[in-house]
Amino acid sequence: MGYADLIAQEVNLLPVDKQAEVLDFIAFLKSRQVQHDVAKTIKTPDEIAAFFRSIDVDTRGYKFNREEANAR
Repeated sequence: MGYADLIAQEVNLLPVDKQAEVLDFIAFLKSRQVQHDVAKTIKTPDEIAAFFRSIDVDTRGYKFNREEANAR
């Protein structure tokens, strides 16, 4: 029997309001995992600079037009 089965058995013994608390706790754990995963993807300044150096875009003919940008 796996953890999911054991948890399900225990949760089924709880009153409905406590089952809702367990569900809230699961949501909390999932959100914490997402935050941890995002934190692992944060790059160092050197990695960020290397990324932008790898992008080759010719912007010499570009002219910013505030009115045109605001119209969008």
